Amino acid sequence: SLSLVLDEFYNSFAENAVGVSAVTGDGIEDFWRVIRQAAKVDFGDYVEDLKHRIAEQEAKKVAMARLNARKLQRDIDNDQ
Repeated sequence: SLSLVLDEFYNSFAENAVGVSAVTGDGIEDFWRVIRQAAKVDFGDYVEDLKHRIAEQEAKKVAMARLNARKLQRDIDNDQ
């Protein structure tokens, strides 16, 4: 779930913490490097999980449509 992804993101982010000076801006390049690196890893994992969940939902829709078609056919056959 998204909460697990975010939890992992923040744990990983804490391991890669960098200091940035508010006065001089020293460390800002390292900060953005760590942000880009973390986003690539975590976003990729999230997208892969999302694609898997979408595929599961589509499979459920197809299965439900087939089940409903069989029920309809059975009802039609019983009415004749």
